[in-house]
Parts: sequence; C-alpha cells; structure tokens
Amino acid sequence: MSDYKRPNMLSTYPSYGARPLATFFLFLRGLQVVAFIIILGLTSYFVSEIVSAQASVASEIVATLAIACVATLYTCVSIVFFYARANKTLLLLAGLDLLSLVAFVVVAVTLGRPISYLNCFALDNATSSADMANAATYAASLKNNIGMNGNLVGWAGATKASCFETKGVWGLSIALCVLFTCTTLVLPTLFAKNRRGKSRRGDPQHNAGGNAYARNNVEYDDEDVRL
Repeated sequence: MSDYKRPNMLSTYPSYGARPLATFFLFLRGLQVVAFIIILGLTSYFVSEIVSAQASVASEIVATLAIACVATLYTCVSIVFFYARANKTLLLLAGLDLLSLVAFVVVAVTLGRPISYLNCFALDNATSSADMANAATYAASLKNNIGMNGNLVGWAGATKASCFETKGVWGLSIALCVLFTCTTLVLPTLFAKNRRGKSRRGDPQHNAGGNAYARNNVEYDDEDVRL
C-alpha cells in the first residue's frame, strides 16, 4: 500500500476506445484555446484604439469579439465534459463544433473581403492617436464614395500595426475553421469507437463470472486508467 501512487489527471484522460484520437482531440482543443486568447487580445486592443479616437467601432470587429468570447467559453466547458467521459454527449459536442465552424467561416469571409486588398508593408509605421483619428475620416470617405465597408478598411489601413492586427485576426479565424473541422470529425469517431468497444466487451451481467468482471473493471474502460 505504501507504493500506491495517485494517477495523474493528464495521464488518465478517457481514451473512448481510441487513445491516439483522444490525444489528438485534446491537442486540437489546446490550439483552439490559444487561438481564442490571441483573437480576444487583438480585438480588445483594436477596440480600445478606436474608442480612444472617439469613433464608432467596426461592426465586424464587435461581432468577431462576441463570437470569440462565446466560443472560448464553450471550448473550455467542452474539455470538462470530455474528461467526465461524456459518451453520448460527444455527439452534442460534435454538433456544437459544427456550429462553431459555421460561425468562424462567416467571420473569415466577412473580415477577408474588405481587408484582403490591403498591403500592410506599404503602410506607414506611425501609431499615434492622430493617425487613428484620421482613419475615421478615411473610413467615412471609403464608405460614402465607393460603397465599400469603409469602417473596417479605414481602421485596418490606418497604420501598419493595425493592418497586421486585423489580418492576424483574419488568419486565426481561418485556422479555427480548420481546427473545428477536425474536431467535428474526431468527436463522432470517438463515439463510434467507444460504442464498438463496449459492444465487444458485452454486458458483464449476462456473462459467466460477470460479477467478478464488474468488480475488477468498475466503470472505467480498459485503457482509461493504468495505476
């Protein structure tokens, strides 16, 4: 009994009958959390710069910030459900991941259409508040003269820094589309693998020695916990 070691949480995550896929899913979730943190930081800073110039915030940036906040909360909660051996909840998570995928496809397209024409390297390096204030006039001019979504383009094209910030959010939105596509495919696969593994083991109550099997295995999968 003195040699007993409490299992580490990181080494005892549920395998759902396919440990490599479960590990891959957690890896993807980690990348999603990192991407969300960066997006929240960039968009929050961008909003603060616009507000400091006493101008209205671009609707695309506000929508991106709101979607990123909700998606970040969902992503963190889904990890908890995954560790709690969600089983059938995996299908629900797959559906929510699909909705998140659709949301970030819309974000990527909405941000990409106006700012894909900007050349950040050709812009000035200045980051003063005067440049940000002049961007408001430039944005209004774009919107009134060429019917373009000048609000976002005006702010993104104000300085080189703001251009790279906006394109960074756009690039991370595209990356999240890829990540959510992968998790949407992995989650149903884990559900199928877990269900197939349980069907192979069968119901212990209908097998000879079933009571002993139930005592030895409790509620864990064969590969879930190794002491």
